[in-house]
Formats: sequence, structure tokens, C-alpha cells
Amino acid sequence: MVSQEDLERVDAREVVVRTLPGGNGQLAVLGLARVSAPPERLVAWTHAIADLKRGPFVLAIGRFSDPPVLEDLDGVYLDDRDLDAVRTCRSGDCALKLGEAEIASLRRAVGRAGAGWQAAVQREFRRILLARVELYQSLGLTALPPYADARDPVRPQEAFAAILASSPYLVQHLPDLAAQLESYPQVRSPGVESFFYWSKEVYNAAKPVVTVTHVHILRSADRAGAPLVTVAGKQIFASHYMNGALGLTVLMRGSADGAHYLVYLNRSQLDMVGGFFGFLKRPVLEGRIRRDTPGILHAVRSRLEGAAPPKSPPGSGKDSSHAAVE
Repeated sequence: MVSQEDLERVDAREVVVRTLPGGNGQLAVLGLARVSAPPERLVAWTHAIADLKRGPFVLAIGRFSDPPVLEDLDGVYLDDRDLDAVRTCRSGDCALKLGEAEIASLRRAVGRAGAGWQAAVQREFRRILLARVELYQSLGLTALPPYADARDPVRPQEAFAAILASSPYLVQHLPDLAAQLESYPQVRSPGVESFFYWSKEVYNAAKPVVTVTHVHILRSADRAGAPLVTVAGKQIFASHYMNGALGLTVLMRGSADGAHYLVYLNRSQLDMVGGFFGFLKRPVLEGRIRRDTPGILHAVRSRLEGAAPPKSPPGSGKDSSHAAVE
């Protein structure tokens, strides 16, 4: 998939992006860039996730406290289109990707609040997100309710398992990380640290998407061919489009002068690419991914090669900006 010509372009400081084959409604993109930064710089910027992801696509972002609290979600809000959709939301027919009981709780918030229903729905949506994070932390992805936005419910665990099965590199070369991604919290691999964050992002004319992500960080085991740092972002919630997603940012050893290779791989299972019109939607989505990824990688490289990120207290949800629009 990556040619010698691609590697030569990367060595010349170009960013190379390729879309990868994917079945079962999956879309995958691979990005490569050369970066002159020490491994710990990627770790430090990952901890400062709001500063790392700052850009035109990120409307708001915040890191959860440890343990998470409702105030961590103060910056989360549904836009007017989603608020209006809640009023007609039903299990099996809802514009938001929520479980059956979650849809019912939002509808009750509308009915009880009267004229103040919009604020009540925002509060209830934040409570739902916190409950999902707490349930995931206690019992894992298998405990999360299936998305009931369409006629056929989709279980987040099944969507993520399919993504992991399409990522053999992880299982073969980073088995400890793969085990934690698959079976957290039952499996907590030594040497893998993690935290949670939420974000609200938008791409072109698509609806803004609120996501919750579990970030895993693994430093090198100092063996030949092993990545210096691997950062894995596991989606545990998305309000639109995505049934599951896994993002990998890997720093591979380069030359002795401190220049390394930054590898970005994102694989998502989307609910938009199936059905009768799937063959029309997929090229549009792939085109957006190919256009957007180079800019994202350029921004990440610029931050890694620049100054260290702002320092903040570990384990606090208040260390990240809840509004990160450039």
C-alpha cells in the first residue's frame, strides 16, 4: 500500500495519505509524515489533548477527570438540529445514535420541562454521556446499550471487534495493547496508560458529532522494529455516523539525527455506507477523508516540532479547553 515513491516523498517532508480497503461498512485512512521530535513530545502533547486537536474541525473538547464528574461535560451541547430531532425521536427511528432507554429519557426531559425543554435536554444528554463512561469503566464496551437509532440495533462491542479484527498489526506486534483495547477493564496491561476525553467535531456540511474516546498510550519496549510510542484512541460513543472507530498514532524510529516517522491510521465502521445508496456515499466520505487528513497531520507535526504543550495537573478534567476553535 505504501510504495518506495511514497517513502521518498515522506523523507522530503511531504505528507502521504492513502485510503485502505475495508469491508463491513468500514472506512480506513493511512497517513505518513516525517517528524523531528523526541518520543516524549508525542506523549506530552497527547496528554494535552485539547491543545493537540485544536483546529477548524474541533468545535469543543475536554478531558475527563479521574474519576469522571458531570462538570467535565459542561462544554458539551447539542445543536439546534439535534435538539429538534429529540422531540420526534423514537427507538428504531432517531437522528441521534442512542440506546432505547436513553432515547426515552430525553423524551421525558422534553415532556417535563415545558418551555425550558431545550436546557433540560442538554442536561440529560450530558448525564447520559457520563453514565456511559462510568458503565464502560466498570464493565467495558459489552455493557453499553446498543444504538437504537435505526430498525436494526448495533452493539458498540460488535462494531469495535470487527475493527480490531481488521487491524492485525496490533494483535501481532503489540499484543498487550490489543488485549487492553479488546477487553478493558477486565484486562489492564502493564505499561499502558489511559485517559478519556470528549469532543464535538464537524467535517464540511455534515452534522456536528459528539464523541467520547478512550485514549491508550504505550511507550516502546526497546525491541527492534517496535514503535517508539503508540497512541490508540478507542471510540466509546458517537452521536452520529460512526458505530465504532479506532485511531492509531504511531511514532516509528527513523534516522540517528532524531527524525522519525509519524504514522496515522484511522479505521471507522460507519452506518452511512451500507444500504441502497452506500455506493454513492462511500466515495464522498473517502474524498473528505483524503482532503482533511493531510492538514491534520501537518498540524500535529507542527505542534510536535514546536514548543512543549502547556503543563496541566494530571487526572483533572479541567486541564483542557472546552472550546478549541481556531
